[in-house]
Amino acid sequence: MLYIITKLITEGQKNTFSIIGAAENIQRAAEIAAEVYKNYNKNASFQNIEMITEWLSTRRAYSFRPDKEHRLQLAITQLEGEILPDDQQVVFSAAAEEEELMRRVSQALFEGKHTAEHTPSAASCPMEQK
Repeated sequence: MLYIITKLITEGQKNTFSIIGAAENIQRAAEIAAEVYKNYNKNASFQNIEMITEWLSTRRAYSFRPDKEHRLQLAITQLEGEILPDDQQVVFSAAAEEEELMRRVSQALFEGKHTAEHTPSAASCPMEQK
């Protein structure tokens, strides 16, 4: 069995996809991916890197966003020398990221509207009756 390690770096509107390497066991693949994370996030602690290594070995994917303009996504894909099923072929989905962003924007807009509706005074001028 072979595990392929990939990364996607997003910097503003620019995306860079890379194949990092391959390993014959999941633990080694997770260690390689965690090393990429360590190089990306220079402030990562030893415990943080160990936790991410464990996460990658079980979930096979990890995403780190230091701010709204930068993001690192790591993925480990298992190959057995055959064509992958359709549900395992997608490594990263930009549509899913965009959908999550829109969900959060909608939620923030709704919560803002909801908060504004519960103020003690009216938000607009009252209608005059003639």
